[in-house]
Amino acid sequence: MENNEIVNLDKCLEIEGIDEGSIAEELGLEVGDKIFKINGTEIRDFIDYKFLMTDIYLEVEVIKQDEEYWVLEIEKEYDEPLGVQFSEIIFDGLKKCHNNCIFCFVDQAPSESRTTLNLKDDDYRFSFLEGSYITLTNLSETELKRIKRMQLSPLNVSVHSTEAELREKMLNNKHAGRILEQIEELTTAGIELNTQVVLCPGVNDGIYLERTIEDLAGFLPQIKSLAIVPVGLTKFREGLSDLRSFSRQEAKELINLVKEWQTKFRAKYGISFVYLADEFYFLADQELPLAEEYDDFLQLENGVGMARLFWDQFSKLEGDLPDKLSQKRVVSIVSGVLGAKVLEPIITRLNQIENLTVELIVVENDYFGSEVTVTGLLTGGDILEKLQEIKQLGEMIIIPEVLLNEEKLFLDDLSLDEFKSQIPVEVKTANNEPSALLEQIFRENYGGAENE
Repeated sequence: MENNEIVNLDKCLEIEGIDEGSIAEELGLEVGDKIFKINGTEIRDFIDYKFLMTDIYLEVEVIKQDEEYWVLEIEKEYDEPLGVQFSEIIFDGLKKCHNNCIFCFVDQAPSESRTTLNLKDDDYRFSFLEGSYITLTNLSETELKRIKRMQLSPLNVSVHSTEAELREKMLNNKHAGRILEQIEELTTAGIELNTQVVLCPGVNDGIYLERTIEDLAGFLPQIKSLAIVPVGLTKFREGLSDLRSFSRQEAKELINLVKEWQTKFRAKYGISFVYLADEFYFLADQELPLAEEYDDFLQLENGVGMARLFWDQFSKLEGDLPDKLSQKRVVSIVSGVLGAKVLEPIITRLNQIENLTVELIVVENDYFGSEVTVTGLLTGGDILEKLQEIKQLGEMIIIPEVLLNEEKLFLDDLSLDEFKSQIPVEVKTANNEPSALLEQIFRENYGGAENE
């Protein structure tokens, strides 16, 4: 069939994968084909695709790799997928952030860092589809209407402060003070939100933080959670706002303050509502809350409750651990400073197994600076430098999977293959579940995690 309409191939969803046995495979769709329209509607992004795919009868217009134009008529079940994966979730460009936040991590990245580290995004579509945080300051009226009409929920919103003048100052945006008005409009329309505060000592803490907690709690249950995370500071802050990290005493005081609020919320709403990043508890040398105090672990990607969940998952697997290995085995595990605090009790337990020795290699972050302690921001170069100091690496090194992107590159663009070529022992990766770590150590299944 011929199509006389001029098609902008850049405004099509390109197929990256086809599910075996799917409708797409049966119809002859292939990797590289592009979906142009569904039921006469142009596809702006993956949100449009998901929305339109709920129809039982579909007319799908496709541009094949050889630019042949196809129209496919499909009848399917309501919840039956087409069976395709896409290379991108948007094709009209990332919506960039026009704020100039005093704590912005992008502004603190070295100039030679990976492109993705230099992107300031504030795209509501990524918030809905992938869980990233948006400020709402870059949201147009058209986009706001789309969110409400299509019920794009939940969204993740960076609040930082509900005090208008302070938020304008922190974001360096004269429109940032409308945050409560925007939240009210979204929640009134039925949109659920998860919120966060990047806490900067001496800036938005103290009475400002208490006001923010109280204001946001007023939108329960439409606001489902509030995470408080510490400001992250690199060594590249020349010419930027004068900020500092939290002291141990300040972390203790913050924990006590948040406990008081959590007690109130649990009594009134049955949930803690406000949660602290794990880093605060480790800094203060205080015990982490129990799992039930994190409710549904809504803020794991923010480092909130991740350690508790990891420990609890390990406890469920502990009964399957052997008392002894038939042969001696020495394994090294790479971690950042903060991640090491999570792994230490696990490694202590594993070293109780006869013939097994697990060494924890803690790598400080020289690339971004020693104040950056999260494992996910370690570079391949920093790890290699640390490993060169160690004479006995054992028979295997395990590195966190989170250090690598889809192309198997570290943040400094060192490839995993190149990294392996400089290590005299076997290198394996593991995701952030204890089952994955145990599978690599024992070469046995501990929950079906998929690892390299």
